Amino acid sequence: MLSFGCQPGYRRFILSLESSDFQATINKMPQLSSVKNAAQTIVKKDRLLNAMFAGTKSLAISFGRTFYAFWLQTTGLLYVALTGSGIFYLIHEYRANHFADRQHFWVPTITTAVCFCFTIQSFMKAKRTLNRK
Repeated sequence: MLSFGCQPGYRRFILSLESSDFQATINKMPQLSSVKNAAQTIVKKDRLLNAMFAGTKSLAISFGRTFYAFWLQTTGLLYVALTGSGIFYLIHEYRANHFADRQHFWVPTITTAVCFCFTIQSFMKAKRTLNRK
């Protein structure tokens, strides 16, 4: 190392930093796999506990999937109501003044179309969720 006008003490500090082993100062992180392996050996040793764990897991997945499909169908029903309301409003506007104001035509038309798309998407996703194994 070259020193250009540095004080001698400063140069020793730089040399000590370069020669120190930083890897030795880092603590080893405990492995999570050892905890996981210990838990798995307990489960493997006890067949009843393993059966209860597998049953609980499949029950939770089944309830979760059913609840999610129910949620999708509920939101789909809400979008059906909004689509029906938009169609009713468009029919009312047509009978009242034959869409004289274009803003009163395009805003409900676009909103109704978007709600109809959400309706189809929600029910299709609910069907796929229930058919999944």
